[in-house]
Amino acid sequence: MKVCSEPGCPTLTRGSRCTTNQRAKERARGTRQQRGYNGNHDRLRAEWAPIVAAGTVRCANPTCGRPIRPGQAWDLGHTEDRTAYRGPEHAACNRSEGGRATHRA
Repeated sequence: MKVCSEPGCPTLTRGSRCTTNQRAKERARGTRQQRGYNGNHDRLRAEWAPIVAAGTVRCANPTCGRPIRPGQAWDLGHTEDRTAYRGPEHAACNRSEGGRATHRA
């Protein structure tokens, strides 16, 4: 166990944040619709799902390009300005890029 990563919180947790601070972080993110994941996103992801499941897709993240293996977690990656989709990306590639973009100076 370790101390919650939220500054000033002394609660011990198994994850990075205690339950209270994890909930607060999720609320601050907004709903999936507020973040732009609407019916169009769902339809496009559903179209890609069988192709990705067949193992014939390479990660659309420009820093990767490796195959997405069947059963591997994937996201529908979008352009940096979020106006269009690039295509399926490894979940780790998509989420790490989002983190880098969010924390740019």
